[in-house]
Amino acid sequence: MGALRAGTRPALPQDVMRRTGIYLLVILSIVVGAAVVTDAIVVTDRERMDEFIDSVTGQVSESRIDNALRYADPSKVTVELVHDGHRRRYSTRNAAALKPDARKALASLEGSRLHLIQESISLDGGRARIALRLRTDAGLANTIFDLRREEDQWILRRVIVN
Repeated sequence: MGALRAGTRPALPQDVMRRTGIYLLVILSIVVGAAVVTDAIVVTDRERMDEFIDSVTGQVSESRIDNALRYADPSKVTVELVHDGHRRRYSTRNAAALKPDARKALASLEGSRLHLIQESISLDGGRARIALRLRTDAGLANTIFDLRREEDQWILRRVIVN
């Protein structure tokens, strides 16, 4: 072996460099894989709001109404419905009336489609407001949904239909 010049280091053997490269590749794969899995598992509040919008738009049917009402839990949060100037509140006292009342209120729309024209979503900590402009067979409707986060779940608090 020849003498080293001052300020130079001996070259690493090829197998050590290859092994280091493999270790770095494995570590990078683990980090990237963990990030992808975390992103797939974690549902953001915005994604939950999009799911809610999907549940209240489209073809109006009993099953669709029931699907939208899964966001309401009057035993946890009083639900207020405002329509044509009339206000009705549902709490533990009259929670059983919410589903039949919602079906009755939407009976005239059953079978028609609610087409999303415009949406606005505001998130502020544990509160959310979703404003939708919808086209129905009868014309345009503006609807506001106020939701509140309880633990890790968004619960409907108020619905205003104009």
